[in-house]
Amino acid sequence: MDAFIDLDWSSKAANKPFKTCFPHERLFQGETDGSSFPNGGLRVTHSAAAFTTWDRSSPPVVIDGVLRIPCSFVTHYGKCIDDKTPLLRSADAVQREGLRLLKALGIGTDAKALYGYLGWEQEFFVVKAEHYRARPDLVNCGRTLVGALPPRNQQADLNYFAPVPTSASRLLFNVQAKMLSLGVAMAVVHNEVAPAQHEMSPIYCQATFSSDNNVLFMEVCTIEAEKLGLMVLFHEKPFAGINGSGKHANWSVGTDTGLNFFYPGKTDPARELFVTGIACLAHGLKQHNELVRCAVAHAGNDHRLGAQEAPPAIISLYPGTGFEAHVDAIIAGGPLLGYKAEKKTADPKATASMPAPCGVEDRNRTAPFPFCGNRFEFRAVGSSQNCSFPIAIVNTVMASGMAKISSLIEGGMSHRDAVAEVYKENRSVIFTGNGYSAEWPEEAKQRGLSNLNTTPLAVATFNSAKAKEVFS
Repeated sequence: MDAFIDLDWSSKAANKPFKTCFPHERLFQGETDGSSFPNGGLRVTHSAAAFTTWDRSSPPVVIDGVLRIPCSFVTHYGKCIDDKTPLLRSADAVQREGLRLLKALGIGTDAKALYGYLGWEQEFFVVKAEHYRARPDLVNCGRTLVGALPPRNQQADLNYFAPVPTSASRLLFNVQAKMLSLGVAMAVVHNEVAPAQHEMSPIYCQATFSSDNNVLFMEVCTIEAEKLGLMVLFHEKPFAGINGSGKHANWSVGTDTGLNFFYPGKTDPARELFVTGIACLAHGLKQHNELVRCAVAHAGNDHRLGAQEAPPAIISLYPGTGFEAHVDAIIAGGPLLGYKAEKKTADPKATASMPAPCGVEDRNRTAPFPFCGNRFEFRAVGSSQNCSFPIAIVNTVMASGMAKISSLIEGGMSHRDAVAEVYKENRSVIFTGNGYSAEWPEEAKQRGLSNLNTTPLAVATFNSAKAKEVFS
């Protein structure tokens, strides 16, 4: 933290008092230590220089009189040692390859920029601070190690549609107001499935900005909870026998002209782009399956994945059963167009109740990557994670899929045939069944999908030649 004061160097002959200012050199960049971090240190102590440089894609904020500047963090040799820089690099990659793909397709060629968008759903538990401090396991591990199950587990009518408890309601309101004062509109506040579990979500925005907002949100939650004698638990599985917490990452890719790679659209070019965009994602998830699993690999998530509304550790893509059939038709030689994306209605068949418009595809909560109408929801992200790394990985593998199709078309293949070839090569990653079924792990193995159900198994694959190649 730097103060807004500096020496007055206007005279070489005499010392002058301090002046109130902040030199632009220190505003746009800074130098600090790159070693001795809580995780054990990223640089060795005898080679510890590291530098911050302003991330211009994300606005600074002022909190309690302190100017917070979003930054990249790199070593003396230019290697990144933070979560944010890989996200920024992946944003460059998805923009470069996305614009290249649009040019190859002849669709949306007036676009000048392309972005990854993110809307996160942050889940967490709220408990009394005195109860938290009385539990050494919670204090030191973030989760309980001993205890009894609730008499009715989580079947106590305390979830979604129940009133938010008064103390928690006050906290959520205060957090919502504080975030709004920082320029972040929290659009959704509600109970979650487990007792004392809640969720807040903002309006989506560019992923590089949204990831910073999530870091601020978690800090604001902790500070505001302390004022009320409460504690917010962000661990993925603080209590046995009830749901854990995730940070569902609603992710999409779109241009500055309004094209969305994951929205079916109402014109033929938009619908062709939709089918192509999902092909890019299917390529990324299949060819870099283990890498995407690494994006959500950490100890807390090991306790959560695979049960109670968390997806399994097997990474697959759920575009919907109707779209799955359309993919098979394309592989068999059919056209890119023809997917019936028009919305349907859910009719309660009661005079007093209106029919509700809904998407053509159902929702699969056992899928790591279900389709949600105009985006995909990466449900495997853990509640304590920084959004930056998982989205950096997803952007990167999406860019690899874009590059694949661009290369095929630039090599002389037709748009239809290029998309069909990519779907055929990566068809096995598309799964629309029950991810909790006992048969799925065996079927996934036959499909060539990895079941890396612990963090050590997942991280052991991170240094692979294929991973290095896609990052290069």
